[in-house]
Amino acid sequence: MAWESLDDLSILSQINSSPESQIIFKHSPRCGISSMALRRFEKSDLYKSGNFNFWLLNVLENRELSNSLASEFNVRHESPQVMVFHDRNLVHHASHSYIDAEEIARILKK
Repeated sequence: MAWESLDDLSILSQINSSPESQIIFKHSPRCGISSMALRRFEKSDLYKSGNFNFWLLNVLENRELSNSLASEFNVRHESPQVMVFHDRNLVHHASHSYIDAEEIARILKK
C-alpha cells in the first residue's frame, strides 16, 4: 500500500464527501517519535490490507492544512496524529503512543 499525499486544501472536500473510510496520518519527518509511529503503522495489517484510503500529511510542509483539519473537526493539532473518517464523519483520532492500528481496524469493522 502506498500513501497518498495530503498537500492541498481541496483534497479535504474530497475526504469529507466520500462515504469510503479515510485515514489521515499527520507526520513530522523531523520528529523521531513521529517516524517511529509511522513505521509501526505501516507494519500493521490494517495498512498492509490496503482496504482504505491512506493520506499522509507532512505537517512541516503543510502546517496551514494541518491547522485547517484541527479547526474543522475540533481536534487539537498534534504530530504524530491519526484521524479516521467513515461515512463522512470523524470517528476516531489519536496521537503519539495512542495510535493503534488494531483499534482503528475494530472501529472500522463496526
